[in-house]
Amino acid sequence: MCASYESRFSITELVRAFEAAGLGLSLPGGLPNIEPVDEVRPTDRDRAVRWAASGEAVLSPMRFGFPPPGPKARPIVNFRSEGRRLANGERGGRCIVPVSGFYEFTGDRYPKTRWVFRSPDQPFLALAAVWRSGDTGDAFSLLTTEPGADVAPYHDRGVIPLARADWHGWLSGEAAETDVLKPAPAGSLIVEAAPRPPKG
Repeated sequence: MCASYESRFSITELVRAFEAAGLGLSLPGGLPNIEPVDEVRPTDRDRAVRWAASGEAVLSPMRFGFPPPGPKARPIVNFRSEGRRLANGERGGRCIVPVSGFYEFTGDRYPKTRWVFRSPDQPFLALAAVWRSGDTGDAFSLLTTEPGADVAPYHDRGVIPLARADWHGWLSGEAAETDVLKPAPAGSLIVEAAPRPPKG
């Protein structure tokens, strides 16, 4: 499953995409400077879009991954979507994580082969996610389901890129989970090998 992703798009591209989806994107504190990041990993700080009580989409800083459930456990970065009721509340709910690409790995030996999945025609993918507020602040976890045709050769689970027409319904809570949390259709992702740069 997806344990890291790429974040290389501009705030202008993000704002324009949400406007095209019929959503004004609220930016508390003004227009942020989003630096491009080649790989966002668990516990890294990033941004997600959540639904505010005021009825608008808000870009919010959050940590990638819910806190570990135990002292030796890892952060929860993927959250199985099947059979869940995911509602918005004061301390958590639905969100979207914009990524320019997400990574999957194949192979049984180190180093595994890293692959990056991107949109063929958009600057970023809008991944379905959930967020929670806790003692260490707000955090998000990416939702997963059965893999679509583009992901299936690389993994038996897949994150969920939302169609632009579903952004409002997902964020606001108006759309049922079963209507939007589905594998991406075949051909909606392009994939290429993404070897890590050599160390040193």
